[in-house]
Parts: sequence; structure tokens; C-alpha cells
Amino acid sequence: MSEAAPFLVFRRTGRTIAAVLAFGFGGGTVLLGVSSTVMGTLSARAALAAAWGYFLAALPFFAAAVVLARCRRELWFVPDAQAFRLLTFRPWLLAGPRVEQAPIAEYRALKTELVDPEGKETVVSLVTEAGDAVPVRELDRPDEARAFAEELARVTGLRLLGDGARD
Repeated sequence: MSEAAPFLVFRRTGRTIAAVLAFGFGGGTVLLGVSSTVMGTLSARAALAAAWGYFLAALPFFAAAVVLARCRRELWFVPDAQAFRLLTFRPWLLAGPRVEQAPIAEYRALKTELVDPEGKETVVSLVTEAGDAVPVRELDRPDEARAFAEELARVTGLRLLGDGARD
């Protein structure tokens, strides 16, 4: 019997917030500090001293950005375990990723819902036995969401409610 490969439902990383922190706050601090020094005194020596000083002042932003860039969350469906596994990677937790697991038996179906009234954002959700929707992924276009939901339904064996319903 061959093992079925795990299916990646979503992956979120800290790269975007890390870039904002490093380039926006850290880089902005250095740029504003050096430019204000250069405008005040036209001295290369003063500009280098200001660059070094403001770089040191912005160092905590750069350090925090490095740590946040390493953070990520992943949701996998593992066919052999018949469960969804949420892996949370945080670099300051030296024990490795935190793993949470939910058996597929807790869910009865999948569905897609329009979030945006203009039809630009669609959420794919798991439906619990009680009928509650648990959002797992948000996509920009309804056709992408439907295709993803169909693939997830095929992999998990859950039925798909709504537009792409199957019996």
C-alpha cells in the first residue's frame, strides 16, 4: 500500500511584515536621519557618522524583521492520518514547530462563499458537523476558489456544497 502525499491547504509567512518593518521603519529611519543631516551640513564625514548612528538606531527593526521573516503557519491535510495538521513555526520556540491536529471526521463538507459583494474575494471553508463554517483559505477570484475547493474535496473525500456541489 502506497502512502498518499500530504496536501498543502495554505501557507502564511511573516515575510511581508518583515519587509515593512525592515525597509519601512528601519530603512525610513536611516534615510530620514541621513538626509536631514546632509541637508543641514554638506560634509561627507557628518553624513557617514549619521549613517552609522541611524543604522545602529534602526538595528532593532532589522533584527525583528529577520525573526519575523522566519515565522510561518502551514495547514496540511494528511491522508494517511485522515486529519488536518496545523504547523506553527516560531523561531523563538526552540522545541520546533507546534502541531495541532483535527480529524477529518469533525467535518462534513466544504463550501465556497463570496466575502466581497463585488465578487472579488471568495473563502473556502470546512463545514463542521454542527454546520459551522471554518475558513481555511481566501482567494481573489471565485473560479480559483472553486477549483481549489474541488481539489481539496477530491483529496479529503468531503462533499462540496454550493456552486460546485457534487453528490
